[in-house]
Amino acid sequence: MKPFLLLFALIIFHFFACSQPKISKITWVGENNQYLNLTKKKPTLQQGSNYKQFERTKYAKDYIILSEVYHSKKIEQKYKVVHFTQDTLILAPKGEDVFALSEANEQNQYVFVNSMLSYKFVSIYYETSFYNFDNPKDKLKFILCIDSAKNSRVLVQNESFSEGTMYTAPPSKVEYERLIKILSSYDFSHFPEEENIEIDKESPYQILEISYNDQMKNISGFSLPANFANELGYFMCEYIELRANINVPWGWRILIRQRKA
Repeated sequence: MKPFLLLFALIIFHFFACSQPKISKITWVGENNQYLNLTKKKPTLQQGSNYKQFERTKYAKDYIILSEVYHSKKIEQKYKVVHFTQDTLILAPKGEDVFALSEANEQNQYVFVNSMLSYKFVSIYYETSFYNFDNPKDKLKFILCIDSAKNSRVLVQNESFSEGTMYTAPPSKVEYERLIKILSSYDFSHFPEEENIEIDKESPYQILEISYNDQMKNISGFSLPANFANELGYFMCEYIELRANINVPWGWRILIRQRKA
């Protein structure tokens, strides 16, 4: 009987351990739109046009530590985890918060919510055309469209030889959730509009349009924080590869993930 009870206890423990959300898997939004990404390698904090990258985060059962190197001196700040669920994170800074993560409530606590709760995705459109790095005579074109109804279009075209092929298989649940998680991890409301852009479609170009929360953002050129551009770039590469059953040229992988100078 005891071995059975021990096995049952281990199963229950494993279930609860696996079902607990992870702080580092969620983008948190503070009272005044402070976007906090607690990744294990390079945590980030964005508020409006201000963007800060911390050093590696330390996690413990009931606290986290953020650090920054300033003039060769390492600065650390400890935060007690007062409350943590899939939807809400409440932190209490130890002493005066040198990083001012958010606006404190009456209990000197920061209340963050899951960014996906307030993000209403409408659509994403990406288009690029460039000359093949392996064969400069070939001009390649990719178009990717996904909307909130899970309609999907992927166009792959070699403009030198054909009109291209369109693939319309919808995104899976995992793919769709991954896309929303990436897009909701950054506050686009303060991102400058790309107005009056003149694109010469005879030369290599990029167009990225994101529609969400009754807003439309044109951010052609990927002038975004590097970690966001990388995540979205990887997603689009993998999505096109799976739909078209092709290997996306390595040069294009670099092109769509690079940060605009």
